[in-house]
Amino acid sequence: MGTLRMGPEPASSVVDPAGRFHDVDNLYACDGGVFPTSSGYNPTLTIIAVALKIAHGIAGTRPGG
Repeated sequence: MGTLRMGPEPASSVVDPAGRFHDVDNLYACDGGVFPTSSGYNPTLTIIAVALKIAHGIAGTRPGG
């Protein structure tokens, strides 16, 4: 966790808020690497939620839609 900092600026992050790598076209991060730190709890459900959010963004759909 915390290995792929998420943010809008390439100078201070690896992926943008949609999970896209700044420097590699068509590559997304959909795992715990985008978390800033470990929460101290089991992260499985949060990782699933992040992956679903990014997958819906890639597909251009909305959850439940």
